[in-house]
Amino acid sequence: MANGTSGNTSAASIIAAAIAGIAANVILGASSLFWRALSAIPSETLLGYRIVVSLGTLILAIIAHGKYKKLTTIISPKIISHHAIAALLVAINWGVFIWASINGHVLESGIGYLIAPFVAIAVGTLAFGERMSNIRRFAIAVIVVGVLLLLFRSGELNPMVYLVIGVTWGGYAYFKKTTPLDPFSGLFIETIVLSLIVCLLIPLSSLSFQLPHSLPATTILLLTVSGLVSILPLWMFSFAAKKLALSSMGFFQFILPITQLVVALVFYHQHLSGNTLICFSLIFAALLLIVGESFLRNDQLGKLKFRWSRKK
Repeated sequence: MANGTSGNTSAASIIAAAIAGIAANVILGASSLFWRALSAIPSETLLGYRIVVSLGTLILAIIAHGKYKKLTTIISPKIISHHAIAALLVAINWGVFIWASINGHVLESGIGYLIAPFVAIAVGTLAFGERMSNIRRFAIAVIVVGVLLLLFRSGELNPMVYLVIGVTWGGYAYFKKTTPLDPFSGLFIETIVLSLIVCLLIPLSSLSFQLPHSLPATTILLLTVSGLVSILPLWMFSFAAKKLALSSMGFFQFILPITQLVVALVFYHQHLSGNTLICFSLIFAALLLIVGESFLRNDQLGKLKFRWSRKK
């Protein structure tokens, strides 16, 4: 009876993790509609509020979970500098994503998130000397062809959006993978860094937190929960990552760009040309190749471990 209960608990935990992982990517993909609802506020002001409100949300979450004690014991100048770089990347990503959501370039941001995993692989290989398999080399070649076709054959798209989002999110993902901090603690440091930068920029630039006059109450309410919209998907993704195999998590990388594609076509009525569809399919196939390779590699590793344990 106890074993059955334990098995049911384990199965329920895995199902909950899978639901959380899927929901996190759907929320991130559909959040373009949230930012479009705040289009009465300038993009740069929205970014400032997103940073500061996210910091407030994280402070409450960290206090509620008692993570501040752990954070004070492992923080160091090296960790701060690591997350300062990540902070700049995510700030650029957030800013471009908000601008794209307000100005109707969601298809481009979806393509950017499809490109991002390849950027993370490239950063690991070029900057940190990580080994790349032949399959990954081939996939990178396919993605390069796809992006070049986008640049030269899909003139209706804004290349700045998908290139910046792809590079910043891919780089940010790599920095998050190479930190000892959990997502909450890491993002807490990042939002502190960004909040300090925002405070410095206000007197030195035209950046302002002043909101337009006569904003509807619904807009003010949405602005106050912008931190939750930013933080909740990251928490859900973190929960899923702790419960699921890495190969399973890899398939979730498709959900965010697909959600963005649906939002772009259904709610923004963006046009998907034949050239763009071909390029999107090429990039999609390359990502599927990499995820499939990771799945097979983990499966083979699991079999080897099983055989080794049997021999013992």
